Formats: sequence, structure tokens, C-alpha cells
Amino acid sequence: MKTLEDKSLFWDTENLDPQKNEKFIIERILNFGNEEDFHWALEFYGEEKIKKAVLENNAISRKSVFFWCNYFNLDKGKCLSTQSMKKQSAFWKR
Repeated sequence: MKTLEDKSLFWDTENLDPQKNEKFIIERILNFGNEEDFHWALEFYGEEKIKKAVLENNAISRKSVFFWCNYFNLDKGKCLSTQSMKKQSAFWKR
């Protein structure tokens, strides 16, 4: 699996297990991966798991969420509602 061995994408990790670390791997690829990484994830995890990750988008940037929602033609309302419901960082709370 070339993608998991790519240290430019997973520079801060060691010994990733594609099953145990599925959510992390998909989120990282959707945020920072290239076309080859995306096709690997699509083949390995399937379209439904990737769509689910986009809609849950816990660690996916707002820009990436909008891109992937457009790519998969997902309901913009669902993408927007989950994006705005993210927990706010404690640093920004009053």
C-alpha cells in the first residue's frame, strides 16, 4: 500500500493499520492527499465510507468538505449543517 508508506502524507505516524485507523487515514487523504491517494482510498474503503467521512467531517477542513460535497454531489445542507456544528476550540470560547 504505497499511500500508507508515503511519509509526506503520514509524516507524523508509524505503523498505521488500514482497518483500525480507517477514519484517520480517510480524513488525512481528503484533506491533503493527491489524486493517487484518493483513488487508493476509493478502491480500498469504497465510496460510501468516504462519503460518510465527508458528512461527519470531524477533522476535515471546511474547504475540503465543500470540495468533496461537490465532488460526490452530496446534499449541501447536510455538509453545511455538520460543518457548523463542529465543536469550537476551547481557545476560542469565552
